[in-house]
Amino acid sequence: MYPSRIALLFLPPLACLAMLSGCATARMDSQWIDRSFHDGLAAGARVFVSCETADDSLRRLCEDAWVERMRAEGTTVVRSYAPGGVPGDAVGNAERIERAARATGASATIRMKLAVGSYSVVQPGAQVGFGIGGGSGGGGFSFGGIGVSMPIGGGGVSPRQEMASSTTLTDLGRRAVVWSGSARTQVDGDAGAQVSALTRVTADAMKKAGVIR
Repeated sequence: MYPSRIALLFLPPLACLAMLSGCATARMDSQWIDRSFHDGLAAGARVFVSCETADDSLRRLCEDAWVERMRAEGTTVVRSYAPGGVPGDAVGNAERIERAARATGASATIRMKLAVGSYSVVQPGAQVGFGIGGGSGGGGFSFGGIGVSMPIGGGGVSPRQEMASSTTLTDLGRRAVVWSGSARTQVDGDAGAQVSALTRVTADAMKKAGVIR
């Protein structure tokens, strides 16, 4: 048996780490918290959620996932796609989001941006190699070793996709972001499951940080 080698042709650095670690489930890449936000969102708080993505069905799946996840925390979530909310072409507009959120009586907003990226994993086949050791001669002459390897077939390229999210929690009373974080997961064909996984890991991180109770 010959050892396999993995080459990542296109992948952001953090995604490379995910692949090398063999992680296939949603995980947080980074997060930040405003340490002055001591009390977090009170139980029973009303939160306006918007998911920004190029696909409208994915947006709706995302916002529905937040409703389900936050219900367990006793938090009421208002979807941006609900009647009277924010149209898809304006979901990236912070001012429109804030106005719509205040109109519903929300005390905070959760904004999640979703993106899907592609990369390739190259799995070379077996290789045969040979080498010539280094040495030295008279007059201070020296030479290094030479190694040569040649593929003998059996390799291939496997396409992969991953979904990444970037999320902010904004306290409307302060009009300031009090928490932000990014997460990612591999795409396996079930977009709803991937969005739910990203929502779950992000909400869990918020709870652990103390910004939701």
